[in-house]
Amino acid sequence: MTEYDVLIRNGLIVDGSGGEPFKGELAVKDGKITEVKNTIEGEAIRVIDAGGQAVTPGFIDVHNHGDLSILYYPKADGFVRQGITTFVGGQCGDSMGPFGDYIGLPWIHSDLFTDIAPMMYVKDWLQPRDQFNERHLDLFGWEIDWRDLSEFHKKVESTGMSPNMVPMVGHGDIRSLVMGPQFDRAATPDEISLMVEETEKAMIEGCRGVTVGRDYDPGIWAEWDELIACAKASAKYDGIYASHSLRTGHRKPRRPGEHPPVKLNGVLEALNIGRETGMPIQVSHLGVLYDIVPGDNRVLMKAAIDATLNLIDEAIVDGVEADFDTIPHHLTGGIGTSPWLVHSLRPWLAIAGSPEQLANALRMPDFRKEITESICAGKHYSLNPNINPKWAASRVIVECTESSFIEKTVSKIAIESKVDELVALYNILQTDPYTKVVRRGDDDWAKMEFYKHPNAMIGVDTFAVDDSRQSRSNPPTYPNQNSFGGFPCYLRRAVRETGTMTIQEAVHKITGSPAKKFKLIDRGLLKPGFYADIAVWDPETITDTGDQIEPRKYPKGVNYVLVNGALVVDRNAHTGSLSGKVLYRE
Repeated sequence: MTEYDVLIRNGLIVDGSGGEPFKGELAVKDGKITEVKNTIEGEAIRVIDAGGQAVTPGFIDVHNHGDLSILYYPKADGFVRQGITTFVGGQCGDSMGPFGDYIGLPWIHSDLFTDIAPMMYVKDWLQPRDQFNERHLDLFGWEIDWRDLSEFHKKVESTGMSPNMVPMVGHGDIRSLVMGPQFDRAATPDEISLMVEETEKAMIEGCRGVTVGRDYDPGIWAEWDELIACAKASAKYDGIYASHSLRTGHRKPRRPGEHPPVKLNGVLEALNIGRETGMPIQVSHLGVLYDIVPGDNRVLMKAAIDATLNLIDEAIVDGVEADFDTIPHHLTGGIGTSPWLVHSLRPWLAIAGSPEQLANALRMPDFRKEITESICAGKHYSLNPNINPKWAASRVIVECTESSFIEKTVSKIAIESKVDELVALYNILQTDPYTKVVRRGDDDWAKMEFYKHPNAMIGVDTFAVDDSRQSRSNPPTYPNQNSFGGFPCYLRRAVRETGTMTIQEAVHKITGSPAKKFKLIDRGLLKPGFYADIAVWDPETITDTGDQIEPRKYPKGVNYVLVNGALVVDRNAHTGSLSGKVLYRE
């Protein structure tokens, strides 16, 4: 009788290939899958009765910022408890190195950066290493002492982590290393040469590609010759080019009537990189690239979706290996969220010091005028009606001391009060500074259109955290819903509730397909000889449980998760295992 480490019985085997599921069993020994059959004879140290639940490869998150937080949350509860066994880090041009005398802003440290250099509208991307570490030491008891990514990866390996991490190098950090604080300009030929050297160095150290963030400092300042040079340096080592898809430039102040660049420009740029270099392209968190007003016009929205996806299809016809990822919880997509309406006025909240003090300040006409002029000048872009005309219509009040506001949008309250939408916002906050809102939209069906595209994958675009995580601000911000339930949300909506895809199609998009794209050897499938990254979950009950008011809730239905053969999640609970690995380029 063969003895195994783990034996999973009575499961519905969905092997990640896209093939038909079958009732079967799976055995694990020494971190790898040894057998996948209808029936397996033998004994094991641990026997798991799947009871007809799906047995699949662990989920692979292709767009993730977990590398920025993994040293602080090595158990990555939010990831592994939703079935994620591998994440691709270093996204949007932002990795944990290379660093020089300045540290680039890892967004999980936005509080820390504000402590060092308070800013009203846009936080400084770079801070001197010594100042950063002085505050970092106060908060965490240790310093960022590495400079290149190889040193960071060694630190991660020595600390341990629960999921696997696929390293990518951020173009933004390379640019900052070479140019320092003077990154807000075009790079010189000599600087580009240095960037190429740093890109090649990162690839030699095991990174699987380079990422760019065209919405943010410092990536918004890069020009084509710089981007293509870094891309070719990555392609030299069979690398992937991953691009933040929008290139809207929203993070720069804008004047009235000065609209951001068309959103599709970023996608076209990335696809043209693929055409010129021949390297694989990953378009990050793709959504509809054409603004439809009103957004509930399905005919126009469907046309906009088709036009967006046609860009991908045309590139594929041209020979580009073009794939994309999308975010499950689209309305609150991004790395953080807040239920408090007062965060809409975050720069002025920081000045006031508290929601109550901001409410008092909003009684002053001059203060209101100052805020309105700043917003309309493009300094606080999220409320600028010239840039985001639907902001007030998407925010629905769910908690407020004024009961007549409940279940109404800010826009509707403005109409009923016969005032401007910004004035309505001020009035609501003056009435109750702790008013809570959720964002609602009618385009969930549109998400399904992206899911079913053959080149779609999933990326939750969040940090590795646990359910205690929140900012130090008053009131706090929380991790996004996707941090805890992005993949269960995807499976719930795409398979069980809408039937958009079969279970084998949906699983392939988050296992076998991304493993092939990122060249993860012997991963992403349930096959003998493959690493035992496995999730056991119930197709009938898998679901996300958090919401926009309290997103920090672990999902239901993900019962067992193995990473490299070790049981990391056992009956919905984290075991404490830190069996994850850095999956270097081979």
